[in-house]
Amino acid sequence: MSFLQRLWQRMRRPRGFVGRDLEGNSYFEYPNPNDVRPKRVVKYGEGRDMWTYIAGDKRLAVQWTSWLSHTRIHPPSLDELTSDIERQNRLRLKVALIEARDREQRLRVAASTPSPNLTSEPVSTTDASATQHQVPFAQSTAQPDGQKAENRTQGPGASPIIPQEAPPVPSSELQHARRPPTNDEPEAWIPRAVQRGA
Repeated sequence: MSFLQRLWQRMRRPRGFVGRDLEGNSYFEYPNPNDVRPKRVVKYGEGRDMWTYIAGDKRLAVQWTSWLSHTRIHPPSLDELTSDIERQNRLRLKVALIEARDREQRLRVAASTPSPNLTSEPVSTTDASATQHQVPFAQSTAQPDGQKAENRTQGPGASPIIPQEAPPVPSSELQHARRPPTNDEPEAWIPRAVQRGA
C-alpha cells in the first residue's frame, strides 16, 4: 500500500474506528493493555453534546449500546440499523391503529349503555322528608307474625308500608357470628402417646 493510500485510509478511518450510527456518532475500539477486553467508546457527531444523550433527550441505538457494554461481539451494520428503524415505524403505526380502534370501541360502548342517572327519576327532598315523618317508629320496626307488610297501612287513605330488604349475608359470616368466642391465649401442647401393635 502506498503512502497516500495509508494517509487517506487513516483520515477516512481513524485508528480503532469500528463504525457509525444513523445520527453520525462514531464508535471506536482500542486495545486495553491492562484488561482482556478492549476499550469501546463513542464520539458524538458534530454539534451534538454528550449531555443530550445523558439527559435522555436522545438515545443511542440499542445495537450500539449493547456493543459498547460488550454484550454484543460484532458491531451492527448500517443495514441492520435502518431495518430496525423501519420495524419501529411499522410498530408505531400498528400501535396507533390499535389505540384508535380501542378508543372507538370505548365510545361505542359508552354511547350504547345509558347512564344510571339519566334513567332514574329525580327524587325531591320534600317528598322524602314527608314520608319519613308519617311512619311511626313502632310500626316500622316490629310487625305481628300474621300480618303482612303489604296489608299494613298507617291510617285511612295512606299507602302501604313496604319494608326494605337487607342485603343477603354470606353463610360463612353467619357461621362465624354463631361461634362462641374463643380464648386467644396460647395453650400448652400435650402430645398423645402412640399405641403400637394394638
